[in-house]
Amino acid sequence: MFRGKKVYFKALEKEGLKKRVEWINDSDIQATLNYDYPTSLARTEKWFDKNILDVTRREFEIYTIDGDEYIGFCGLIDIKVPVMKAEFYAVIGEKSYWSGGYGTDAYKILTNYGFKELGLNRIYGYQLVHNYGAHRVIEKLGWEREGLLRQDLFSHGKVHDRYLVSIIRSDWEKLDIYKEQ
Repeated sequence: MFRGKKVYFKALEKEGLKKRVEWINDSDIQATLNYDYPTSLARTEKWFDKNILDVTRREFEIYTIDGDEYIGFCGLIDIKVPVMKAEFYAVIGEKSYWSGGYGTDAYKILTNYGFKELGLNRIYGYQLVHNYGAHRVIEKLGWEREGLLRQDLFSHGKVHDRYLVSIIRSDWEKLDIYKEQ
């Protein structure tokens, strides 16, 4: 279990998939994601069974410390050795937790996990240009916007631009915000 100031992680379990499906199928949440939409519990269970033993993935459920409420999910995927990099994702599904630092805390925990536990050198992710909440989080946490991927993704019936964002180990080591955990 990994703990921050507001949230902690548990390993992704089959019991949490029903809530995950609910969040993925929510149109407000889906507007900032690129998940297969709509999805079903049966399809998500097949995805879970296929991926649970994949060593290139580490996936978690996000819970509040103050109420032990399951509020989202996150992970590092496409973990590459020997370059030691992984793609980051995080979703706060419970809308009442969209502000208040819960996403920021989850980003910090997962970033620390990637560098400390997995020995990664680079963690990166993709953010839709209109996902302003995610942009604020990475700016607070010292991530860099590496570039704009123009017309990079077809989602929700349209082509979208995305930002490529990242943090590398040498930058992470210099940032006090990650040492607060």
